[in-house]
Amino acid sequence: MTETRIGDAHGPTHTGTGDQHFYYLLAGEDRLVRTGIDPLRVALEHRRWLSSRFVSPRGYGDAAERLEKPGTTVLLAGSPGSGRRTTAVVLLHRQGAEADRFRDLSLADQRTEEPEPAEGDRILLDLSGASEQEFAGEQQWLSAYWDKVERSGARMAVVLPDGYDRLLRSDLRPLVVPIERPRGDRVLARHLARAGIDVPAAELRESVLGELLERSAMRELQRLAELMEQARSTGGDLALWARRAVQALRDRSKEVADQVAGLAEGRQRALLLVAAMLNGAPADVVFHQAERLLVMLKHPPEEKPRLDRTDLTERLDDLRVAVDRDGRIQFDALAYDAAVRAHFWTYYPDLRAAFGQWVGETVRAGRLGQQDRRLLVARFAEQSLRVGRTRPLFELAEFWAAETRLLPESIEVLACGLADERFGPAFRARVYDWATTARLHPNLVRVLARICLDVMAPTHPDQALVRLHHLARGAAEGGPQDAREALFVLVRRDRRLHAKLMARLWDAMETRRVDSADVGIFLGLMDPLSWAPDRAVVRGWRAVLAVAPAQRWEPVVKRWLSEALTEPARGERLMQVLVHAAEERADLLSRLYLVGYDWAATGGDSSQRPGRDEVAGRFWQLIDRAQGIEPMDPPRARPSEERIA
Repeated sequence: MTETRIGDAHGPTHTGTGDQHFYYLLAGEDRLVRTGIDPLRVALEHRRWLSSRFVSPRGYGDAAERLEKPGTTVLLAGSPGSGRRTTAVVLLHRQGAEADRFRDLSLADQRTEEPEPAEGDRILLDLSGASEQEFAGEQQWLSAYWDKVERSGARMAVVLPDGYDRLLRSDLRPLVVPIERPRGDRVLARHLARAGIDVPAAELRESVLGELLERSAMRELQRLAELMEQARSTGGDLALWARRAVQALRDRSKEVADQVAGLAEGRQRALLLVAAMLNGAPADVVFHQAERLLVMLKHPPEEKPRLDRTDLTERLDDLRVAVDRDGRIQFDALAYDAAVRAHFWTYYPDLRAAFGQWVGETVRAGRLGQQDRRLLVARFAEQSLRVGRTRPLFELAEFWAAETRLLPESIEVLACGLADERFGPAFRARVYDWATTARLHPNLVRVLARICLDVMAPTHPDQALVRLHHLARGAAEGGPQDAREALFVLVRRDRRLHAKLMARLWDAMETRRVDSADVGIFLGLMDPLSWAPDRAVVRGWRAVLAVAPAQRWEPVVKRWLSEALTEPARGERLMQVLVHAAEERADLLSRLYLVGYDWAATGGDSSQRPGRDEVAGRFWQLIDRAQGIEPMDPPRARPSEERIA
């Protein structure tokens, strides 16, 4: 898909209308809180947003018919800019139930962590950026994964790269549905209508927008609609909004290059760059941060006395930057700040590292408000990703995570990378590397826990689970438990992930045969017990009883017995699970007997004593039967797939 060449906002950056979500720290605490709605809801709302503005391309009906039944796959083919990815997203969104999982898969992900498709899953695989060599080499995997999708009852939409036809295997060809670029005037009219600007498609064709509507990629038309909406806020009529939007959307690299070349001093250029990075921030902050950038670049100080120099207003006017009545700066030309940022990152490659250092220190200095810091982080991430530099973003995430007050910025920079279509897999791989590293800084663990739960889980739930499990394993006893808490939140809202975590836990405990962090994670899942099959819980308890000292698991056993006081039927099943887990070990059964005795004798007040005695008696009876002390009574059925609800 083609991209606008002015460095406009796309991918991770969100500076337009609509809800914005970021993190802050509760006053007096070190707990991160996310504003806005639940991340899964955010992902769903984004798909609804796309669907409401979507204009069906030719071929959409055939693709929708192909995906109508579960267990089906469609391969979407189209020219760059035809909206292939958006079509795939909308196709999947409109199939199945809204509650069904939506998963975004990439070639880089499947090489290391191929998630198994499950019933109801809607899987997006975007191969539009794959090279010929990659596409040719991965078709065997794609064919095998298609078979898994079919057997599991999932649905999958695959976006094919341009020029796929000569490389595609014969067994995959029947799955291909070609689509054609929809009419640009209809696309723009639909977007504008959703923004409250009702204009007929014919009127758009006859305006200054006509040429753009014929040739622009879908991404550019979406950006054009955003720019027209921004232009509306400055007043005027539709014709004026259209002219300003076209000016902003066109390739402005020469215009910016001419302006930069016309600036006689490095001080002016530094101010121009800082103004672009901090567009919308207070003017005095922009001035001070421009001076700071000059110091970091070792620029010679100005020799004139301060009062002999031009003041800030005149300097900004020379750069075509205005100051509003609130003292905040704003570029006169719509979206010109994005073009300036793109110019400096493109044509000053030797200064990119210094720009990154300046961003890190500017955020750390504390002069900017929360929203201005967030925008600075997003703009820096946008430019770094545009030129393919991921390492500075990783380094800044660690740098900011070292200070508790900067955890939201650390999260923001990683969220930008994870949301990027091109570099998202690299960021997921880096999060995995961090998660499997021993002795991480506790604050970085907090950051990664929130990233996994809030950013990765909505589209890559299996990968989020694996990373959270590693992070929870590495958390020291008595230290921050953010990763474990995030892991529990994730699996308690998804039964499939809960079962996957249970399998990981018992596999680890059964193979290591030593006490480990997995024991604590398992016991945490059991207290309170969420949904799980009896058989899985028995297997987990059996592993815990085999590797952990009694003092680790006794408190959970006592809480299970307490639950039997208020819910006898559920309590009976809980006690059966414990006994079945220990029944091959006489020493463990004896220990459970003593735990029940201690619970009955020492817990609660006198009014609960009869009930505790009754529960303990039933527990002892189950233990006796497991030891063969009451052979005349029929044994209880062993647990199978019945659920503890």
